[in-house]
Amino acid sequence: MELQTQSKRPGMKCSIDVYYEHLDGFSEYLNDPATYKIVLVNRGSFVIEEDGAYRVIMAPVAIGLNERADFKVVASSNVQTCTLYFKPGIIREEFTIEALNSGKYEKFLSAVRAKEDISLMEKMDMAILGDVHFEDCVTREMIYQDAILFLPFLSKGRDIAYYTLTYEEYDALCRMFGSIRYELSEQPDNFWILRIRHFFEEILFMAVADFYRNARQDEIYKDPLVVKVIQYFWEHLSQEITLAAILREFSVNKNKLNDAFNKEVGMSCMAYLEHLRIAMAKKALQFHKDSVSEVSFHCGYSDTNYFSRVFKKHTGMTPTEFKNNMDGLC
Repeated sequence: MELQTQSKRPGMKCSIDVYYEHLDGFSEYLNDPATYKIVLVNRGSFVIEEDGAYRVIMAPVAIGLNERADFKVVASSNVQTCTLYFKPGIIREEFTIEALNSGKYEKFLSAVRAKEDISLMEKMDMAILGDVHFEDCVTREMIYQDAILFLPFLSKGRDIAYYTLTYEEYDALCRMFGSIRYELSEQPDNFWILRIRHFFEEILFMAVADFYRNARQDEIYKDPLVVKVIQYFWEHLSQEITLAAILREFSVNKNKLNDAFNKEVGMSCMAYLEHLRIAMAKKALQFHKDSVSEVSFHCGYSDTNYFSRVFKKHTGMTPTEFKNNMDGLC
């Protein structure tokens, strides 16, 4: 299949290397070796296999895949996705996948990576790699600034990246994906390709700048039982979940379940559930405008007072104190 869009405008006999797909589940072309892919997962949860281990991913999430990606979904539930296929030439004609992989821009990309790596920064006088400072990346020719937009697709040893999205980031991506879809399908005037390029620049900048603020979904597990239970947790996080219900659901005894969790994540099954809920609560209190009682409910705690006690046990602060501290930083 040609993952590109033909022009329908009179006098514009051309095509662009951008293709949009919206469907339930995942596209069959995600491992296409000739394009980069950005996937916006609107709903659902899924499990990815990587080298015999597993990642449990929960929407909303953005996924970046380069041309080498081997995307293996082994389980999914209620997943809906929007996918953009593209070649880097949408930003600049000079940018081909081969050129970006050639090392031509590597010293600038490495300078940015060093700036993000505090441990490396401490070992260096400044963010200097070869003859390049990080600051040079924003003052040299525009072509190097544009190359930096492709950092998520050029990470060393990582062909797929998963980014948890805040409500605000998810809404912004939905708007940009929708705008690209409209331009590709309607092509309302002769400037539609220019607008698509602009929307791609916005999306790629978010991936380089905004997404890195948040915890990436990098947790990886080897035990299939742990994977299934954690996926169940994510799907029912706002509901009451008891140990007895878990034991029944997965036909397992308590000792075997807790042994598996202790080996995999260093804590019991229900302790890990509490860990997930508090992590979700912290993110909601930091990035969302929901009240403490609303956050409590969405994280599976019907009793706000009990939620506050558990939250303080994990963070040393009440939810209100944590929220006020986060608001004060913004």
